[in-house]
Amino acid sequence: MSAALAVRHDEERASSIEDLLLELSMVRGVDEILKTLREHARPLIGADGITVVLRDGDKCHYADEDAISPLWKGQRFPLESCISGWAMLNRQPVVIEDIYADERIPHAAYRPTFVKSLAMAPVRQDDPVAAIGAYWATKRRPAQEQVDTLLRIANSAAVAFTNVSLVSSLVAAREEAVRAKEAIILAMASLAETRDNDTGNHLLRTQHYVRALAEACAERGLYAGELRPGTIDLLFKSAPLHDIGKVGIPDSILLKPGKLDAAEYEIMKTHAELGRAAIENAERHLGTCTPFFEMAGTIAHTHHEKWDGTGYPRGLEGTGIPLPGRLMAIADVYDALVSERAYKPAFSHEDTVAHIASERGHHFDPALTDVFCEIAEMFRAIHDRFVDVQAR
Repeated sequence: MSAALAVRHDEERASSIEDLLLELSMVRGVDEILKTLREHARPLIGADGITVVLRDGDKCHYADEDAISPLWKGQRFPLESCISGWAMLNRQPVVIEDIYADERIPHAAYRPTFVKSLAMAPVRQDDPVAAIGAYWATKRRPAQEQVDTLLRIANSAAVAFTNVSLVSSLVAAREEAVRAKEAIILAMASLAETRDNDTGNHLLRTQHYVRALAEACAERGLYAGELRPGTIDLLFKSAPLHDIGKVGIPDSILLKPGKLDAAEYEIMKTHAELGRAAIENAERHLGTCTPFFEMAGTIAHTHHEKWDGTGYPRGLEGTGIPLPGRLMAIADVYDALVSERAYKPAFSHEDTVAHIASERGHHFDPALTDVFCEIAEMFRAIHDRFVDVQAR
């Protein structure tokens, strides 16, 4: 294959993967998830077969498959007796070059099949609800690209399962009182926070930072047309959803106790798009356009954009970045810096304020940065308040 054809092939494959991920983000139920994976996953991975295994209590339910010959569709096995169960119980992917040399494989169940090698990935690593398996008819070590594709598909399937669960909850909540709806929304937001044991009261703190900064801007006549009381209330209520997309990021990346490498960082960056897709999907299934979801989707999608255009996911710059995203950028960075994480110690309040001030016109909106510096002690008080609540 010529270099030009190889490039074209890679581009077409990448486009096909993106199409699959997009389709998964829009599914309406578990059956649609299974259908989408059955129709598209195997050729993208380059496997001779794939299965989608649902966790059913203490059993693995081989719910669907696409393979060169039958595997185990419709059958259920104890979690402890099959490799899909191992992947879910241990919350980690597994690659096996020779299934008959691995004691975790129930050899008798595999002998009637074509399978000689496999890779298995859990779906939603923090609390696996399923697993996706890829199988080969010859003994081999799957290429890293194939394993990475399997993991990426499992990662997006995790978001799809979360979306389906989320939509079900929201549809039921639509007939409830406003306070009940808000409780469900906060529960959704906690899905992302509970993935990271170091975040503590991050959701509460960033809510209050955003409101304090928005109110201070309004008091000074800055962006007054956009920062009316009702809008500030929406900012406060929707802020907890800013990192909802992290439910789709693998634990190996989200919880890595050190700096991410370039490939890992690219995966981490996808949480902004994943968050927006989850929120838009919930809104679409509710069948109504609400200011709350519009605000939440905007924050989730744009709070990592930078004033100078070097942010992600779209490289927006200046006032082309929606104001809610610019406000959340300051709140999120402040809390990240003053909080201790597995990969870094906490910065002092003073050093954090100095850093944000130094990023005026680069990372952050200059006008918002100036207001932040004026009210920085309010941020310190909010942080201390919720640290004290957590400590008690």
